[in-house]
Parts: sequence; C-alpha cells; structure tokens
Amino acid sequence: MMPEEAIQAAIDLKTKILLPVHWAKFALALHPWDEPIKRVAAKAKELNVSLTTPMIGEPIIIDKSYPHEQWWNAVS
Repeated sequence: MMPEEAIQAAIDLKTKILLPVHWAKFALALHPWDEPIKRVAAKAKELNVSLTTPMIGEPIIIDKSYPHEQWWNAVS
C-alpha cells in the first residue's frame, strides 16, 4: 500500500492505532528514506487517525504505551 492507502485502510478497519511498518530500515527505494512516514503522518493528522511510530527496536505496550515522537525529523 501507499502511505495514504494505509491510512484509508486503518479508517475502513476502524483501528484504534496504526503502526506503519516496512520503512526506515534500509535506503533502497528511489525516494528519500523518510518520505513514506512523512506522508503517512501527514494523512493521519489530516484524517484524525492515531499513529504510533516507535524507533527501530523501541517497545510498545498494547493498550498502555504507544510512542508517537517524530524521531525521523531529528535524524534527517
């Protein structure tokens, strides 16, 4: 899915929170490594979808702790 499609899927599925995956581990695409998360975060904000964005290896605790820092802006 494209980032915007993932947000629409979250809406359609009535998710409580969306955890985007398969981005930021490797810079293998023809776009900047942080483009997908920037797009998904912008669309999530626009459509009021809750998003969790842990750093690679950062734990989340279901129903308790959902990291949402935009850490990619600090390393861009």
